[in-house]
Amino acid sequence: MFLGVWGESVINVVFDNGFVSAVVYDHVTKVFGRVVAVEDVCLEVPEGRIVVLVGPNGAGKTTMLRLAAGILVPDGGRVLVHGFDALDVKAKRRVGFMTPMDRGVYWRLTAMDNLVFFGTLYGLSLREARARARELLDELGLSNRASDWVATYSTGMMRRLEIARALMHDPDVLLLDEPTSGIDVDAKHNILSFIRSLRGRKTVILASHDPQEIELADMVVYINRRILNEAPALKVVKVLVKGSVDGLGGFNVERVGGDEYVVVTTMDRFNELMSRLAMYDGRVRVLDIDVEVAVAEGNARRMERIMRRRREGWL
Repeated sequence: MFLGVWGESVINVVFDNGFVSAVVYDHVTKVFGRVVAVEDVCLEVPEGRIVVLVGPNGAGKTTMLRLAAGILVPDGGRVLVHGFDALDVKAKRRVGFMTPMDRGVYWRLTAMDNLVFFGTLYGLSLREARARARELLDELGLSNRASDWVATYSTGMMRRLEIARALMHDPDVLLLDEPTSGIDVDAKHNILSFIRSLRGRKTVILASHDPQEIELADMVVYINRRILNEAPALKVVKVLVKGSVDGLGGFNVERVGGDEYVVVTTMDRFNELMSRLAMYDGRVRVLDIDVEVAVAEGNARRMERIMRRRREGWL
């Protein structure tokens, strides 16, 4: 890859395969008081790809998204969006950001009024905003509820509307923080199908613990303050269940105590496992789902060992 400079502030990264970078984290560090959220992060995201950030709670995934959105200012390094500093208005116009942790829409307005309002904030005329809102509501399956108050929406409908809001100004980069958390199976399927349809049209950076969200990825980035590993979509899922799983042949089942078991499967058999568990008619309950990144965990231990030796003066 090589760096190209145009004008005073635009810096593009071009990969050897011809892809242009959509987002670049250039030795980025962010600190909150005494807490280091991310440290010396370097990451290049090619345009048109779906990249999923994976890591434990507090690993810095949401911070990475907020830095790319220009909401947070890095304490070290810089974030570039299509060559512009993420804090530059030219970069912000190319980014859409959605997080379920915030109330991103107004509950006492209709879906249409919400989208038109945000569209005008992005600089669209009323006519343009209404046309764009109708297009997105149709794409996301909300056109029949466009005139209803958002307060009457289910959580899944709310998530779809928040994604529509993030896309009102037709950004090049879409940042999603656990977009399907807390919603039912059908709503999740709708959102995942829509995100999948964006591949090649938008660059999507998604923070997640959910195996079905991770399965969308062109590249998975395992992070715990630092980038520990970059790899194709993850393959191994661990499902913690409560209840007897006698007869669950074909899967690796390990008892962890009492009537709790860990079932290990590959990503391509995850849906099959969930269907098999559903056949127990409520006698087996899923307690937790975890994605194991075997290579990344090995790299993490190795990196921690190297850093410890550096601190102790061995390296």
